[in-house]
Amino acid sequence: MENNYAIEDLIDSLEDLIHGAMRVPFGKKSMIDVDKVAEIVSDIRISLPMEIKQAQNVVKDKNIIIADAKREAELIIRKAEQRREELIESSDIMKEARRRSTEIISQAQNRSSDLRVSTNEFADKMLARIENLLAGDINNIKVLRSSINGSMNSIRSEQPNIAPLEKPGE
Repeated sequence: MENNYAIEDLIDSLEDLIHGAMRVPFGKKSMIDVDKVAEIVSDIRISLPMEIKQAQNVVKDKNIIIADAKREAELIIRKAEQRREELIESSDIMKEARRRSTEIISQAQNRSSDLRVSTNEFADKMLARIENLLAGDINNIKVLRSSINGSMNSIRSEQPNIAPLEKPGE
């Protein structure tokens, strides 16, 4: 037999040889070709180291694949942790920016309110001053009118035959 057979094929050949063996009459024993059995066992011994070497290579490849997968998983985890830190940092930056913008808006509203109050106070003072000036002018006008009316009455009393003047707008 050639030694290119896989162990399974050689074992199958051995089983076929046993099942195909001739039975000895009146017993449970069978006769098989001892040379063929010896040849199959020899091929098994030759093939067994190759099979073991292939199995060892498979295990070695499996270990390499597992080690590569672990390294890749660790790399993915490190990248995920870095990304998480970046997101947390950017989230903190956003929180700080929101807090700062709220603070600035609040300050602007307070400043606007203060300006509105001071502007209203200034306008009220100016209007009160104008009102006082106008009130003084109105009093002066009343005094002037009163003086004119008094002098007209005195002129009328001195000239009894003259008709009174009409006031404009009457």
